[in-house]
Amino acid sequence: MAEEDIRQEAVQRHVMGGESPKTICKSVNRSKQWFFKWLKRYRTGAADWYKEQSRAPKTSPLEITPAAKERIILTRQHLEASPYAQIGVSAIKWELKKLGLPFPADRTINRVIKSEGLVKKNSLCSQGRRISLLHGGPVQQQHSPDGFGGTALH
Repeated sequence: MAEEDIRQEAVQRHVMGGESPKTICKSVNRSKQWFFKWLKRYRTGAADWYKEQSRAPKTSPLEITPAAKERIILTRQHLEASPYAQIGVSAIKWELKKLGLPFPADRTINRVIKSEGLVKKNSLCSQGRRISLLHGGPVQQQHSPDGFGGTALH
């Protein structure tokens, strides 16, 4: 006998026949919690009360609407087209706020930018090497001859 048939039979025996939950549970080898769960579902009046319901969340907290995603992408592209404009999360939020549009959390904006391939690598700081903007070359560590950072006494 299928599980759905067992559920229907157990509830019908109680509702129509007046049989006690204890004897029904014993005969179908199920717990009282199981029985009252299905009795409660039966009393909702739903036509498919005896079927298993999905346990998956009804909504995804990480999901963003397509319209909000498009707003973020368009704002980022607009900022990139402007010379000297900042293009990060703060700048995107600022632009959306100026337009009176709602904006999601910083992490969500970062996730959208990354998923769309809009993340820019910093060419000045690649591979962990620092480049001096003043001298145009790699930053050199200068050590004093005495090893303490001060001037050597001779």
